[in-house]
Amino acid sequence: MLRRCFWLAVGAGVGVWAVLKVQQTTAQLTPSGVVDGAVRHLSHLGNDLATALAEGQRTKRLTEAELRQAVPARSAIDVVEHRGLPALGAVDARA
Repeated sequence: MLRRCFWLAVGAGVGVWAVLKVQQTTAQLTPSGVVDGAVRHLSHLGNDLATALAEGQRTKRLTEAELRQAVPARSAIDVVEHRGLPALGAVDARA
């Protein structure tokens, strides 16, 4: 008799859980439920994108600062002369 009462209680618990789960799923599949879910997911996506963008910009600034410290500063004239190009205002001897 005790086993029957136990299994009756288990069956009733599973039945209640199943009914609640079905009701929850049908509420999510109504048009308003679908819209609410989409809005919720899109807002999370927007927050995630904003966070990723901010983190990327912060990392970019840190990396640029590290590179600027590691590489000695050069002027534009140094760069032009290094590439073997005539500097601005220089007269071409071949002309």
